[in-house]
Amino acid sequence: MKQQDLRTYQRRGVTRESGFHTCEETTGGECLVKRAQAYRTQYSTTSFVFRANNIELVELFDSGNGLLAFGGYINTNKPIRISFKLTYHIGKHHFEHQKEFSEPIDINEWTNIGFHKEVKIEYELGIESPTTVYFAIVEMIVSCEPGTVLEFISFDVGAVTKPEFIGDALRISFNQKTTMHIPYLYYLDGEKPLEATLLYAGKELKPGIPFYDKNISPNIPLKQGRIVVLKSCNRCGRFLPINISNELNTLSYSLHCKKRAPCVHSTFRAYTIQNASELSDDDKNELKIENGKVVSYYGHQLECKACKKFFVNAPLNPQRNPQQFKEDGLRRRAIEVLVNNLLERNLVHFEYESRTKKEFSEYIWRKFDCKCFKCGKKIPLDEMHLDHTMPLAYLYRLDETATCLCGTHNSQKSDHFPVEYYTRDELVKLSKITGLSMDMLTYHGINQTVLDLLVDNIIWFYDNFLMGTDYQKVRDGILTADKINDSLKRVIKGKVDLAEEYRQRTGKYPSSVTIV
Repeated sequence: MKQQDLRTYQRRGVTRESGFHTCEETTGGECLVKRAQAYRTQYSTTSFVFRANNIELVELFDSGNGLLAFGGYINTNKPIRISFKLTYHIGKHHFEHQKEFSEPIDINEWTNIGFHKEVKIEYELGIESPTTVYFAIVEMIVSCEPGTVLEFISFDVGAVTKPEFIGDALRISFNQKTTMHIPYLYYLDGEKPLEATLLYAGKELKPGIPFYDKNISPNIPLKQGRIVVLKSCNRCGRFLPINISNELNTLSYSLHCKKRAPCVHSTFRAYTIQNASELSDDDKNELKIENGKVVSYYGHQLECKACKKFFVNAPLNPQRNPQQFKEDGLRRRAIEVLVNNLLERNLVHFEYESRTKKEFSEYIWRKFDCKCFKCGKKIPLDEMHLDHTMPLAYLYRLDETATCLCGTHNSQKSDHFPVEYYTRDELVKLSKITGLSMDMLTYHGINQTVLDLLVDNIIWFYDNFLMGTDYQKVRDGILTADKINDSLKRVIKGKVDLAEEYRQRTGKYPSSVTIV
């Protein structure tokens, strides 16, 4: 009999067209290579003052309001805290707004920062026209140890004027998980040099110094920082930063081949350098360049995360039914149940409570001093996310070596191995807290013990486990068992052919999954 294989399940077709077209000027396969701009602090508190003049507000989301926005990407070599103070002038009136930036800021990593403020549109003499903000000043206050080196890319301040935000169509999408998508969802200018809006950098300003004089000439000691790559978006045409030195910590674009790296798709992995003639030999030596293109290991999506959010997900998600939203969770729970069955264990929550009469989640929370391990931020017990430490997708069970993370960093870590996500110092600290050895925390591969058990029990897996009622349901034309089996195929990566193992023992292929 000719060997057959289990087919990767067919992805469902799109249920509607988004109605938004790609950009004619960019394909998503171009990039600009630049240097970040660096500043060494002299004080424990440093003010960075940004200014924009004659800003025309546009009413957004049929709300009667416009949006003033500020944002960019910052890198620091020491711990910092950031707060913002916005001052803006409309007519004869001054307005102020203060904002603390509460999201985690990692050391030696790029962090997206920013905020926005709704501003009521004023109509003068009955003529409906955008309100002019004569000037907007953002004072970004950074508290840190003197001598801290800060690096900046893609900073801008201005009004949000995206034409598609006029009207109500994208209002709900804009307000969902907004903080996760700052600053690129503002559609500001990501290519501006810092000097275009930065008016002052130095000792914290005394109250009452508004920098109203637009003729002030800045004299700011900025230096060249590390190399940065700005990739094009094939929908909005902007050039936005990718984290070329640590791609797993994504910035403005999602990865294309996260689980099947290295990416082999030419447009997604290699970006034509638009400003190649400006690059020095030092610039080129810091990058992986092939045939005049910057090469990414994982590859990046063609559209930026903002366009993905608004013009792909937003139009398509309303067409999905509740069962479709549960698919990923169902597959994940199935792998969890499978691993526990193969190890002949109960879920850790039940095991721990039965043994200690205490709650497992609270045990992990207190074990990590009620803080997110990655950012050190205090989090309430009901906001803690339990991370498997070693990824469930690769058949590692959730047990007492779990890690306490905040929602942001649990989402970032996802199915990454610890060695892919944490620094060496963090791995050493994690080893002490969890009891996992450094050999384990630096290991990058499937749980061989569980895989061997799966092969030993391959008949049970196909004839009993995948024959479960939930797994034999067809959702949108796709058998759930096929999705579970496909998840396993992706992480096994040729180590073993599960269907062939079953055929060798039974003389036939399993009926619980789709055979092509």
